[in-house]
Amino acid sequence: MNHVPDEALAAIDAFGEGLLRADPPPVRERLRSDLRLRIDAPSGDERTAPCSFDIDHPTPRATLREHGSFVATIADGVDDRLAAWGIRPPDAYEHVDADGDVQRYQGDVLLP
Repeated sequence: MNHVPDEALAAIDAFGEGLLRADPPPVRERLRSDLRLRIDAPSGDERTAPCSFDIDHPTPRATLREHGSFVATIADGVDDRLAAWGIRPPDAYEHVDADGDVQRYQGDVLLP
């Protein structure tokens, strides 16, 4: 079963296709009511791009997947779709920032 919304999968596909044309659009998608995905387009000839998840949760964890199995399953689905485009996801999305009860987890994806 896929827990990643179709709109998010389509946005990741557009990012992957855009890499082939050297003009990938940024990804800004809601994965569930409390979880959002953001992938920025690389600048210039960078071979990495920042990928982050924002989750509405009052307590930060060291990594995104520590928020439970359902969040981990969604992150795995995003990573699998990125990998299908030859994009290598980070080993972990680490906590980098908080804005009130919104926690940000980020890692750099390695572009093909």
